[in-house]
Amino acid sequence: MDPPQMPDEWTQRHARLGSLCRSLRDTGFHEWGFVIYRGVYGDDAAWDSFVQCLRDNIHLDLARHNAQRGAFLEQYAQWTIIEDGAALDGASTDDVRQRFVAWREGRIVRRPGHPFPLPTDPSTILPRFSHCLYVDRACLATLGPHLAAKPSDISRPHLPPPPLVAIIIDGDYVPRQDAQGQAFPPVGGSTARYLGWEYFNTRYLCGLYHDLHASSLDDFEYCRPPAIAPRGAASMPSV
Repeated sequence: MDPPQMPDEWTQRHARLGSLCRSLRDTGFHEWGFVIYRGVYGDDAAWDSFVQCLRDNIHLDLARHNAQRGAFLEQYAQWTIIEDGAALDGASTDDVRQRFVAWREGRIVRRPGHPFPLPTDPSTILPRFSHCLYVDRACLATLGPHLAAKPSDISRPHLPPPPLVAIIIDGDYVPRQDAQGQAFPPVGGSTARYLGWEYFNTRYLCGLYHDLHASSLDDFEYCRPPAIAPRGAASMPSV
């Protein structure tokens, strides 16, 4: 398949979503976007509304600053949704990670790396195959406040509504103890700083996908649950 044609300035290192554009150009693999696992069942209307709001947020994030680039990238977006009520209803993040790792087996695509890589270099696995999204009951509960404040015309948004939240899961996470034995409040039984997942405002998913080409989820900006990334200014409500 021929590489997508795009202006050179879109692929520059300083350009917004430049890593994403370069991966489309350089790998010969022209799909991008996270696989999404549905973890709550019983209300299909709410689920469909959540997915539509997520797609609206992706559209807005892509169109920011450059509508032409946004339209170009949107045609290659593949936000694959995996549903399995018997296996995924109420599943843990560990359960979802295991299913994601099985899904990506034989599918992994890598971007070009440095000819002499160092152990500290970021992974060359495309973010589509290194991380996935999960929507559980707590995430679905963020739909109501988001919808209540969402503008009817998303092309002319005013103040952003409360975040529509999904969980981003690191497919390569291995549990480990933190340096110097530092303990944090337990989440799912773990007191480690990094849990292999975080809550994320779907309004900024495209930027996250771009960032994960060159950085890991476990970096200095990691927002430990119940904080909502990016920035962690808000936290997940109790459900």
